[in-house]
Parts: sequence; structure tokens; C-alpha cells
Amino acid sequence: MPTSTPKLVLHHGSSALAICQAPLVPLPKTLSYPQEYTIRAPPGTDLWRKPPAVDIDNAPTLLINVPIDLHSFHSARVTVSADWNTLYDQGGLALFIPDEDTKKFLKTGVEFAFGEPHVGTVAASRWGDWSLVPTAATGKITIHVEREIDEKGERTSSLWVYLIDPQTGKKSGIREITWWFRHDIDDRVGEPASERPPQVLLVGLYAARPKVPEGTGRQEEELVVKFEGFEVTLFDD
Repeated sequence: MPTSTPKLVLHHGSSALAICQAPLVPLPKTLSYPQEYTIRAPPGTDLWRKPPAVDIDNAPTLLINVPIDLHSFHSARVTVSADWNTLYDQGGLALFIPDEDTKKFLKTGVEFAFGEPHVGTVAASRWGDWSLVPTAATGKITIHVEREIDEKGERTSSLWVYLIDPQTGKKSGIREITWWFRHDIDDRVGEPASERPPQVLLVGLYAARPKVPEGTGRQEEELVVKFEGFEVTLFDD
């Protein structure tokens, strides 16, 4: 029988990988967190990987404290807001997949760049990339990620990032990460379901303030990011 909705636990950087060692447990098909959450990110925090040698992983994250079967993951969404005022201020959804040689991650939400808030997304395997999408919002958005289903109703290797219209609820696709579920696809070809080793992922929220704010007395000023309506859904099987 499904357990109750697991708690969110605060982590900093790679300490979160310990969750992956826990056994998989039955979960509700909808993990709902209706209360408001806050993450405080001090200057110098980030989740970023860029060649030849940048690999920063000290951003505070609120993660669901049990691993999720990668094959079961369907979607996640949250509404995020803050007083974004310093270059690269950011916060939103964070997903992690442990791998043989590194930790794959996706972060998507608000990021302050070029003097205004954008929808910022980074997907990282060996290295990360970065995309920015302008938004008419002044700093509060609802972001949604969802596994792609093909015309046959089969799950593909892609994860889509959507921006949700606050008035209509319409989803606008802004990014496709084509390889996110690669292990789930590769590991299942020609292999009986009973013999497939589960691949897990971690899902939660994050905030980061890579730069020190400008101005007298602001050297240690934290970015305070608020999250509302965090929800994760799983497939029925």
C-alpha cells in the first residue's frame, strides 16, 4: 500500500546523494505539498557545471526524502517568487539522477539576468548548458516539467519544461531535454521487467545566489525564495 507523502528535507550539495541509497518504497501517485516553503541562499551558492573545471554544487535544496523510481516519474511543478535583484539570483525545481561517473541534474525556474527575471534552465550531464526565456512576469512564475509521451502512448527519453500561464493554466513548452530518461529507455530494451534494476532520481526545490549583492552592508545578504503548490505526480504502473 502507498505510504503517506514523504517529507521535504534540506540539503546542501552532494549530501543529497545519500537519499539514493535508501530502498524504494510505495508512494502515492500524487505527492502534494500545499504549504508555502522558503529557502534562504547566501552569496556564493550555485548549482553549475562548465568546462574545463567548474563544478559547483553547494546550493541549498529541499528534496523529497525518498528516492523515486525514474520509470514512475511523470511530472513536477511549483510556483516560485523572490526579490530577484542580483545577477544570477535563481530558484525553482531541481531534479538529480546519480550516474556511473557524475550526478546528472536539471534546474529550472526564475533566474535574474540582463537586469530582469527570466525563466532559466540548466541541464547537466558531463557538462551543463544554460537557456534563458523572457517572461512578462515580474518575478513570480509557475514552472512545470513532464515526461514526454509519444503518439503510441509510450514514454520517451525526453523531459519537457513548461511555463504555466497564471490566468488560463495553459502550458507553453520552452525546453526539451532529450536524454533525461535515457537510462530508463536503454536499460529496458529486451530485458524482462522483473530483472530490470531500478534507476532512481531525486526531486525537490532549490535556490542559489552565485554573486555577492552590490551595495554597502550587503556582502552576506541572503536571497529568500518562496515556493507554493509544489507537486509531483507518478505514473500508475
